[in-house]
Amino acid sequence: MNISNKLLLLMAAMSVLTVYSAAVSADHGSLGFGIGTASPIITQTGVTLPKNMWASGIITQFINFDSISDSRLLALKNNAKTDADGDVHDVETFLQPSIFAAYGVTDDLTLGLRIPYVLRSGVRSPDEDGGEVLKQGDPSGFGDVSFFGQYRFYHSDDNLNHASLVVGLKAPTGETSIPTNPPAEHHDEEPAEAEEGHHGSGAFEAHHQPGGGAWSPSFGLSFTRAMGQFSFDTSVLYTVSTKGSQATDLGDLFGYNFALSYAFGAPARNNLFSSSNNAPWTAVLELNGEWQDYEKIAGERNPNSGGNTVFISPGIRYSGGNNWNTALSIGAPIVKDTNGYQTDPDYRITYRFVMVF
Repeated sequence: MNISNKLLLLMAAMSVLTVYSAAVSADHGSLGFGIGTASPIITQTGVTLPKNMWASGIITQFINFDSISDSRLLALKNNAKTDADGDVHDVETFLQPSIFAAYGVTDDLTLGLRIPYVLRSGVRSPDEDGGEVLKQGDPSGFGDVSFFGQYRFYHSDDNLNHASLVVGLKAPTGETSIPTNPPAEHHDEEPAEAEEGHHGSGAFEAHHQPGGGAWSPSFGLSFTRAMGQFSFDTSVLYTVSTKGSQATDLGDLFGYNFALSYAFGAPARNNLFSSSNNAPWTAVLELNGEWQDYEKIAGERNPNSGGNTVFISPGIRYSGGNNWNTALSIGAPIVKDTNGYQTDPDYRITYRFVMVF
């Protein structure tokens, strides 16, 4: 067995193991650090930018959730065994547009950053007494900036196999003190200070804020195998969560992804440029999974947090020239194994537009 086949077997075996590591907060979006120049839309590829090449663009993710009624929210609160179990909330939508830029330092090293803006809508939660559901509002603001690097440590002589190490660091640059709507009966009073994170007053809880207020490093691996008109990509990424705003640790994240792409019309030996493969249209089918540990607030575990979610995500990419492409993916959850009560995702839309120069 030659080296490239051994590497392919190793990466595939490791990826299969990650699927069964399942035990995400369900109302959070998830994207790796992929710049999206190659075939997959969410999965990180093993391909790096050529030396001295820049890539920039936008990445937008929208998630619609299966919201529940006020009466069910109150029932969850009032029938909970503990106060922590009864600390439930509901969210309608999540939208995160981001801009990014990346640079090929060498043919094997790419560095970049991403700046997100986070918008949540329809956050609701029972009041402390469990008598009514409060419409807390729509927390929105700039999220945490992510810095990332991708080092390609292996590629075959025929340039069909690529394996990379991926590292990243999320900085506490996002907003962490967005206030909730005051209760209706208190609209004529001064709003509470945005610092407590309690239902109905003060700031939104940490997991609803645009930023986490913590330094969070990430590391992982990505692999690409080109096979004529087909290509296979897989990636894993682990993010270490640290204590941030409101003494909250949002929980470590482990993302795992698989993608199979098909280039219409010609072999896709170079996924960066449509002019080099004569295949402007590429169909993509991905499995995108994420496991998240429990959130901890002042050292106490939040029972309504963490778990495992897997999306099946068909998509399409169009390369309109040798320096830009655009892609759209629509995902549906096929695994929703979350802890306690969390608002489950209904569907997810991911859009990318990328330019290279």
